[in-house]
Amino acid sequence: MNGRAPMIAGAAFAVLYATAVVFLHALPGSDPAVTRVQALLLTFATLALLVVLAVARDRLAGPPAHLFTIGSALLVAQLCIAIWFLGGPSLRPGQAPGGTARAIEDVGSMWLPVATIANIAVAAPILVNANEGRLPRWLGIIAAVFTVEQLIETITLIGPPGSFISPGGPMNHYLGGTLSVAFVLALGIALTRPAEATDAEPAAAVAQDTEEPVGD
Repeated sequence: MNGRAPMIAGAAFAVLYATAVVFLHALPGSDPAVTRVQALLLTFATLALLVVLAVARDRLAGPPAHLFTIGSALLVAQLCIAIWFLGGPSLRPGQAPGGTARAIEDVGSMWLPVATIANIAVAAPILVNANEGRLPRWLGIIAAVFTVEQLIETITLIGPPGSFISPGGPMNHYLGGTLSVAFVLALGIALTRPAEATDAEPAAAVAQDTEEPVGD
């Protein structure tokens, strides 16, 4: 894989996710066309996220690596389910009864509050490995801030409707969404290898394979 792939994927995720979760969410009203665009952007954001998570998992070891794998699986699965609840109702707008539409919207609004657990399971192993010197220290600081914020953000599970901490409300979208973008982008940048190191690895492997053993 290209050494710059994590950075490119992280930047792609940042643009796609921020547009879908922060900017388009801030638009007034609930236009079905906008909702379907959000679903499309989140679909491609999931693909970019998979690249970053796969490369990050390869750099981890021990129990934190297993926790990271579980957290990554949960995060991607929840994101895909959220896309179902976001894009599905917009296919036939206005045809579902009012109570059914509100119920679907309420279930979808629980996506970001519950995703905090998956985000913590992804960020905490990065923090541990950064403290152990396997990843940049600055990435550990960002992971620590993100972990603490996500832990606090779990309060949105029981937040009153219409408030800053309501499920699927401003805290989830604007604060948590922005920090999610920052964390994944920082992770992608930290995982990027210089071009010289990327080119040198295959050459070193070839040299090692062609090296003949010396007899007694």
